[in-house]
Amino acid sequence: MKKVNKFEEVSALPIPNGIKAKLLEHLIEPFGDEKSTSEVWEEIYTCLYLIEEGDTDKSLSEESEQVQHLLRIVTNYFEFVLLLDSDESPWLLALAIITSDGSGIYLVAPMNSPTFPVVKLANQVES
Repeated sequence: MKKVNKFEEVSALPIPNGIKAKLLEHLIEPFGDEKSTSEVWEEIYTCLYLIEEGDTDKSLSEESEQVQHLLRIVTNYFEFVLLLDSDESPWLLALAIITSDGSGIYLVAPMNSPTFPVVKLANQVES
């Protein structure tokens, strides 16, 4: 699993390019452009967790209690769950807002991940 605290780091994530392009499009859309998105991510606490293909429930359980807590929040109290479809394989993108100022936690993961967050969120994907 990887955590990204700065918007600029999203482009370096080890995910398929087609998925990355769709992910960036969704992350930028509410703010208009990359510069504004980066500024908002810095101004309010926003982060992104990537569940990687090799992650398991066991490996996620070895993360810090804070990380596990944030994963529980995005799994149970999400604003939306979207499908990032591609020719390779579908991925999901979920967002939970955690404070009144709008800070949030994004979760992105391959749909075929056997981890609990993905299995639970897969049933909530908006079409």
